[in-house]
Amino acid sequence: MKCEAMYRLCSQHSVRKMCRVLEIPERAFYQWKKQEKRRNIRKESERSLVQSVNKVFSDSKEIYGVRKIQRQLETEGTRLSEWKVRRIMRENGLYSITQKKFRPYSYKKILSRYADNIVDRKFSVEEPNKIWVSDITYIKTGLGWYYLAAVMDLYNREVIGYSTSKNIDTELVKQAISNAIARYPEVQGTVFHSDRGSQYASAGFKNILDDYGKVQSMSRGGCPYDNSCMESFFACLQKECIYRRSYENSSEVENDLFQYIEIFYNRKRMHSTLNYMTPISYRIQNQACISAS
Repeated sequence: MKCEAMYRLCSQHSVRKMCRVLEIPERAFYQWKKQEKRRNIRKESERSLVQSVNKVFSDSKEIYGVRKIQRQLETEGTRLSEWKVRRIMRENGLYSITQKKFRPYSYKKILSRYADNIVDRKFSVEEPNKIWVSDITYIKTGLGWYYLAAVMDLYNREVIGYSTSKNIDTELVKQAISNAIARYPEVQGTVFHSDRGSQYASAGFKNILDDYGKVQSMSRGGCPYDNSCMESFFACLQKECIYRRSYENSSEVENDLFQYIEIFYNRKRMHSTLNYMTPISYRIQNQACISAS
């Protein structure tokens, strides 16, 4: 306290005189002054780190946890341990959005006309366009329910096609896969996996798969784990985008979906499955490696 008071008054009084009055050795004061300078440097560095962590957290739409923030900072040239990132987040009230664990229904073996489960939970794919997965989710608006069907390439978890509609019918999923095929028109022999929804089991949808050389695969009845990659994507979409606002009409939904899927999810959002790369960057990097070899 004495040294701090002296530091504030050193422009008005002699340090030697103040030390004599307060009975403090001059050496002790100058030692305290040097340590105070170091403390201020550390504080400024800490303030800069807090701003960096806060920026990454904000850019991720407040969904990144400790590991992803640490990886993102590392790619930007700032090396921090996970422990320090965790401490900064806790001290500054930065808590990522969490989700309750899903508890699936127990499934039963059902003999039916549905397609066999070719994928069989083998979600690691080494080549693009070998396995596409798809599902449908619900979005609440002021004008009623709105539906989203999406198609994902398991190779890099990229959403390659999606469609929206006020009706949950076959046309919804037909438009979604048509958009995916338009992006990769020359691909043949792709396994298309989905649940056993009536839209995917319809004759119209199966005709599209046959016309474009796709092989259909379906989950077992009542077993969402067989299509867990799409379930995971929709869970992220709901908690990171849809549940965070209210929609008055379909145009607001479509705008948010485009911003989230095309701008954020495919191009900016890191995936631990992809070694903390984005789907687009993962595809580009691996294609470059294949071309180089």
